[in-house]
Amino acid sequence: MATIADIASAAGVSKSTVSRSFTRPDSVNAETRERVLAVAAQLGYSAAPAKAESTGTVALYIPDISNPYYPPLVRAIQSACRRQSLSLIMVDGDDDPEADAEELERIIGRVDGAIVFAPRLDAARIHALDAVSPVVLINHVVEGLPSVILSAPEGARQAVEHLAALGHRAIAYLASWEDNYTSRVRLAAAEEAADHLGVTLRVLTHAEPTYIAGVRGADLVLAEPVTAVIAHNDLMAFGCMNRLADRAVRAGKDVSVVGFDDVWLASASRPTLTTVNTPYERGGAVALRMLTERIGDPDRPASTVHLSGDLVVRDSTGPAPALA
Repeated sequence: MATIADIASAAGVSKSTVSRSFTRPDSVNAETRERVLAVAAQLGYSAAPAKAESTGTVALYIPDISNPYYPPLVRAIQSACRRQSLSLIMVDGDDDPEADAEELERIIGRVDGAIVFAPRLDAARIHALDAVSPVVLINHVVEGLPSVILSAPEGARQAVEHLAALGHRAIAYLASWEDNYTSRVRLAAAEEAADHLGVTLRVLTHAEPTYIAGVRGADLVLAEPVTAVIAHNDLMAFGCMNRLADRAVRAGKDVSVVGFDDVWLASASRPTLTTVNTPYERGGAVALRMLTERIGDPDRPASTVHLSGDLVVRDSTGPAPALA
């Protein structure tokens, strides 16, 4: 089946222009729009069908269902949907912004609205989705659209303050991709807190937020004169701790480790992981409330709600050892 990228290449336009030709035709020059539609027809592209007046269904896009961060959020939103007699369609990401955009564009016309979690789509593509059915974002901000930010900057500040209070003066930071909104927010807050406290924060990587990235990051940590590390999420922290153990370095004793999200494994790992928790229940309920309000009133002014998580101190952090 042809994709939006195929049409854009054949028609000599951008992918966002192709998307808008279907979802917001009035925003595209008539000649360009006709050329896009003609190419789409030649390639056999089928856009999402027009949406009925009301479907009683909303969509939820998440980047990676295999990440233990997401199931509690899915459950929270599903519970909120049930309370409002709404059906929920889940769209799992493919680690490919273009493929994710095309999947969302295929289903957006079949639902009353969508909650989109941490998309790597550009603002034009997201606005094009919103032109078809209302969109609410989680952990991402686009001007003119409502957003819910979980584990806002306060959690990152608490992490740095905790390590500084334990005597750590040089801290490594394993960040996620630079186009990840949450990563940028957390890193900026951590850098601000470190600067305020006179602590050195060394950003060692911008990588996929996975266990394997944490394993690779641990070797970078051990190559630096640091006594602690903050990882973008718990998966990276677990990978880091296990690699430290492989190299006979004790997490919480020789090097302190902090994660984000407080997934269920955080309290079961050895050592247990110090991490910033995520307000899943509140976040899911707020996101759905914002979406249903927009479905009822598409012209409702957009707002951004920040829900802070708190640091949960466990065994993976301890007093800073003396550097040799």
